Amino acid sequence: MPQEFRNQLERLRQQFAASLPERARRLEEIWSHLRHLNWSEQGIATLQQFAHKLIEAGTSFGFPELRHAAQQLENFITDLNELGRSFGGLEYAQLEDHIKHLSQIMAATANGTARQDTLTQAIAPNNYPEAQGKTIFLVDPDQVLAALCTAYLRKAGFAVEYFDNPQSCMQRLYLDSPAAILIDPDFEHSGLQALGSLHQIKALLTQDTPIILMSGRTDVNAKLRSLRAGSSDYLIKPLDFNFLVEKLVQIITQHTKTRRVMIVDDDPAMTSLQAEILRYAGMEVLCLNQPLHSLQRAAKFKPDLVILDMHMPDINGMELAVLLRQDPEFLLLPIIFVTADTDTNLHKSIKALGVNALLTKPFEVTELISVCEQALADTSALKNRVARVTRHTQQPQQINRSYFFAALEDELHHNSLGNQNSALYYFSIDKLDELTHQLGQVELNDLHDQFCRRLSETVGSDEQWTDLSNLVACVLAGKRSAEFHRQRGEQFTKHLSSQPYSLKGKSLSLQIKLGIAPLGAALGTANNALLHAEQAFEASLSGVNPDSSGATPLNDLQPGCDKPPPDFSHIVFSRDLTLAFQPIISLEDAQIEHFSVLTRLRGEDGEPIPAGQFLNRLTQPGRRLELDRWVLQQAVSAIAENSDTREQATLFIHLAEETLQQSSFFSFAANVLRSSRLRGEERLVFMLEENWILNHFHQASEIAKALRDIHCGICVTRAGENEQILTLMDDLALNYMRLSPKLTSEGANPKLLEGLIAAATKRHIKVIATQIENSHNLSSLWMQGVRLFEGFFIQPPDTGFHLQNDIIFAKEFVQGNGFSSSQ
Repeated sequence: MPQEFRNQLERLRQQFAASLPERARRLEEIWSHLRHLNWSEQGIATLQQFAHKLIEAGTSFGFPELRHAAQQLENFITDLNELGRSFGGLEYAQLEDHIKHLSQIMAATANGTARQDTLTQAIAPNNYPEAQGKTIFLVDPDQVLAALCTAYLRKAGFAVEYFDNPQSCMQRLYLDSPAAILIDPDFEHSGLQALGSLHQIKALLTQDTPIILMSGRTDVNAKLRSLRAGSSDYLIKPLDFNFLVEKLVQIITQHTKTRRVMIVDDDPAMTSLQAEILRYAGMEVLCLNQPLHSLQRAAKFKPDLVILDMHMPDINGMELAVLLRQDPEFLLLPIIFVTADTDTNLHKSIKALGVNALLTKPFEVTELISVCEQALADTSALKNRVARVTRHTQQPQQINRSYFFAALEDELHHNSLGNQNSALYYFSIDKLDELTHQLGQVELNDLHDQFCRRLSETVGSDEQWTDLSNLVACVLAGKRSAEFHRQRGEQFTKHLSSQPYSLKGKSLSLQIKLGIAPLGAALGTANNALLHAEQAFEASLSGVNPDSSGATPLNDLQPGCDKPPPDFSHIVFSRDLTLAFQPIISLEDAQIEHFSVLTRLRGEDGEPIPAGQFLNRLTQPGRRLELDRWVLQQAVSAIAENSDTREQATLFIHLAEETLQQSSFFSFAANVLRSSRLRGEERLVFMLEENWILNHFHQASEIAKALRDIHCGICVTRAGENEQILTLMDDLALNYMRLSPKLTSEGANPKLLEGLIAAATKRHIKVIATQIENSHNLSSLWMQGVRLFEGFFIQPPDTGFHLQNDIIFAKEFVQGNGFSSSQ
């Protein structure tokens, strides 16, 4: 082992030893809580998990005495649990002795008097060239252990980015997609529900990005839960770091797609040379020497990259590039031009098309490979970012996971109790783990595609669905009776299971099972709804009737709740509420300057409850006005106290109808602004719904005048649901217009949309679009003049201000499509 790396590992070992006094205090807290406050199974499980974490650390850092003492404690608890014995009398005293012994060993290790083993030798980087340039996202709550893991991975050639919680990782995923994600779900604090983060992470990734779970949990249930949640593998801690490197290389290689390159040049010798170079680099290549056949061949070959010569007979490279980009399928297709022409004006014209690179002949072999790999990487990242703001996938009624979870959250918050409820259907197969280990990744993906096609054939027009992982999918069904949901579930399972699946020319029968969770406000979050559906699925696997479809029994489908709905009538704003800020993204600028203010209620379980679930329950007179005053004060204080937002950030604030009836509110807003010392015009923009404006036009005009007097802006929301809004723009002197989702996502009235954007642009009214369906729709809105986009999947809200555009496809999108602000 090189001395430099040995020194690095030794420093990490000393850091861990230095952390042991704090860990010992944590052990004493757990034991004190058990002894004096609450002796419970959960407390014992926490103690056992703490011991296992120390076993992992003792093994990884080479402290055998620490490992042995922690192992004794864990084994003692495990043995008693397996025998079904309580911790009374003798057992209690023995448990206390184990804890005291472990504390003493921890102290000795921290003081440097405990024995130390030689640390594992790292794999040399040249042993795994496949690791070079591959980025791994590592998510682990234990920073010291994560640092050791990072050292071994980097020594093998990987680039590593570390996160101590899943939320930070998800924020980073808006910027980039790694080659793989390693995550410890930290079962000590969250239990198996921590796998909910895995679903959210999967929603931000492409299907080809593997997620590997690392945990001390060895039970089958934990492994099966992680598999169904979408993990590619499950590794048990403590880890053998060299084995981890080998596993990562193996999984990444399995998930790496062979890139397809189409070369168009009328010179056969040139295309052959370029093809050989790129095939050597591991790419699949199609050569075309007849340029007029390019569009037809591209439709069949579906290239990931196109290389064009400039000067060709019948059609030149620039004309062909324009024709390719006109096809929605190739809207984001990376294009590289190759030419011997050195004319600078020609080069400017080519670059103006938004091509990825321009190579001048002659060029080096390494230069061609490098340029192609960079173009593929950039476009892959761009497609991922655009995919996060698009809703629909390739199958009918299928929506991407982010939108599905948002639709599920919305259904939970608006689903009223009664005889009819919406429901979440959870589909998978029995013995999924066995099938996953029997098949390779390619075969499993093929089987999953067949499964999804069958599901899409069955889904009705009022149902939405998404796939969570291979052979695991969910359907969101509308409000129906429990009996209807049961019968509908039987229809699904019969269609999915009735015909054999095809695998390498052979037939394979799959028994699809189903779990159904009725939806109601008591579930609270999409993660809880998913957990209930999965538990219903688990129950279906243990059914005694082998011919059962796996549907949940009718008695289990009643919309009753585990607990009564929370009481919202006694909310204390400063104690119970918090604010979140939803970025409004400009495609022309990576800097974020506009934020919508959202109100959240702190739930008992720590989950924020959206305003839609509790605002309509604030029925006391004057209560909504009080809330709007509080929100205004808190939001203004937030941007005024932040040095990054103080000078330029603009806040968009919703007002209740009760507030709009009180003209004194705007005098209050003026006082808040003056005391904050925020400088500039339109730092606050108040949002009024289009229907309210049309029904209270005189009052809306007075409000617009009052806002102008205090240098605030006005934004009409849900614009375009009524054509009359076109005639009122001049009277209200609007600053912003937030388009109705009916226009931007449902395409309800394209003529009105076009006219509305044109009229707003003419009057210098800034237009905001939400809920974008797909990249083609995004480019269409861009071409019509929309420059601001808002939505959870473009960039999610947060309690703080993120001033950098996380999806960073402003310049990439504009340049990559040959658009400019003047269009």
